[in-house]
Amino acid sequence: MRDELRYLPDKDIEKATRRALAQVPGFSFHSASLPKEPTVRSWIRALENIERIEDDTDEDYVEYVRQLRAVPVAAVELIVRWHRYDPVKAIKAARVIGGGRWSVEKLREQEKKARSSSTNQVFGKQYAHKLGAQVQSWVASQLDPDFKRIDDRKRQYAPADILYARESDPERLTAVLIFGPYTDPAEYSTRESAFLTTVVGLAAYCEQVIAIVPRDDPFYWQWLYDHKLQGANISFYGVRRWSNDFNPVKIRRPTPPLLGR
Repeated sequence: MRDELRYLPDKDIEKATRRALAQVPGFSFHSASLPKEPTVRSWIRALENIERIEDDTDEDYVEYVRQLRAVPVAAVELIVRWHRYDPVKAIKAARVIGGGRWSVEKLREQEKKARSSSTNQVFGKQYAHKLGAQVQSWVASQLDPDFKRIDDRKRQYAPADILYARESDPERLTAVLIFGPYTDPAEYSTRESAFLTTVVGLAAYCEQVIAIVPRDDPFYWQWLYDHKLQGANISFYGVRRWSNDFNPVKIRRPTPPLLGR
């Protein structure tokens, strides 16, 4: 399919798919529907990622990577993510998933656990994934046991990165917002008002709001006070950017002499 697409001047996915499937013995267009364009593109992307990892893998272990051609695309995507911050363990995971000993969900759990505990320096999207996993694990340990995390697909009504609801009263929510992370430090200055406006908006109807910010600085409280807001149900925690250690520091409210500019 990728080869067919490569040689088509108009790069038409449907046309390339039809040409490729026409070469499959026994395939009938009458008995099967064509895969959708996003699906085909995800297949091609997965194959290219497998080939890239193959090129980076020692010959003694490359067969484990080749086995990824037979696993679901979701599993390939998880191995690719894992490989970016820990290639050795990613290849071991490829061996297990390729051998049929893990399900995709088991692989997802293991990659998430590895990412949150990894001490390897990561940046960009990988750091964002790692920070998100660390925050989720930490917040769960801070909340009342009555709070349970709301599935990502069911939290569209609250613009939070992570959302919890009480089992005893599902209308009582805890929202978690993560400021960034951004590669360019200037992005924080540009977006801080929008971020804090979202924090305040969530505080209007959530039992509590936990905001994870990139520095232990009373500025965030100052912003609320300057806008005549008290934020009684808001907590700010500073987490140092790009740090291997995850150690949230609660930002205390400034004492009255520090209020105002």
